[in-house]
Amino acid sequence: MIPASWYAPLPSFLWQVALHSWIMGLVFYAWARGVGLASGGAKRRLLALLLVLPLLTAAVPGRVGLEFRERLAWLDSGRLLAVPLPAGLRVYHVVLLAGLMMVVLTVWQELLPALRRPRTSPAGVPERLAQLARSLPGWERCAVVLSPSEDIALATGGWPRRPRVIVSQGALGRMSEDELGTVLRHENAHWRRGRWVRAHALFLVRLLQCYNPVALWSFREYCIEVEIECDAEAVAGRDPRLLSRTLLRIYESTDRRDLAARAALRKRVDVLLGGGRQDDALPAATIVLAAVILLAVLPWCV
Repeated sequence: MIPASWYAPLPSFLWQVALHSWIMGLVFYAWARGVGLASGGAKRRLLALLLVLPLLTAAVPGRVGLEFRERLAWLDSGRLLAVPLPAGLRVYHVVLLAGLMMVVLTVWQELLPALRRPRTSPAGVPERLAQLARSLPGWERCAVVLSPSEDIALATGGWPRRPRVIVSQGALGRMSEDELGTVLRHENAHWRRGRWVRAHALFLVRLLQCYNPVALWSFREYCIEVEIECDAEAVAGRDPRLLSRTLLRIYESTDRRDLAARAALRKRVDVLLGGGRQDDALPAATIVLAAVILLAVLPWCV
């Protein structure tokens, strides 16, 4: 049997992680709007902080006692959760329902697709395309396989030591060699400079908060910012209009009901044609100072 003292504080911890995420999200959103923060490294750092920092501030010991809540805490959210609503409900019922919906959404949109393996075959891949993929940095041992899908799709999977490039039949039929090369360079950029490791580490952090809508939003925004970063690396020293045209072609072939994917593609095109990302929009020291202030302030909200 697991002692009750081990798991009894868990609901309080999970709620405080979500509470701190909401507070941080409002602060960062207002800050980003105030300074007109554009896509770039600063925005990625803020989004990563928004995912990680609440886990730390909610884990500070000595914050769950009645004396701390009554005398020292700046915000006692327990009183908010107990506010009555119509039909005999209370605020915490709404919070629980929202958390359950987020868990179902995570399983449906993220975990199940990740477990689903597409049909692929190494046969039918043009040799020039396979050679180009293996000529890119870190991809000397990559496997290139063909998917029978008629959608325009080119993706990667596997592990850092053995990446796998998946090219759809639709991409081969409707994209030129130059366009395929540009998209390959974009996918290769995902595996460089620690991006693969950071993205997967943050995905695990996001899964720990699968009930938290702020974590869902911030991780998806982080992924879009990484796509923008990889776009910039793929077109470095080249005409960005080639990749822009390719993204627009993918946009036109994407199901109109997939609003999130189409919005992400539009944003990537806007950044490519609008002068690119702005990595130095906020100095790193400013972001570190903001993190320190939040580390000092958020533990007093319970």
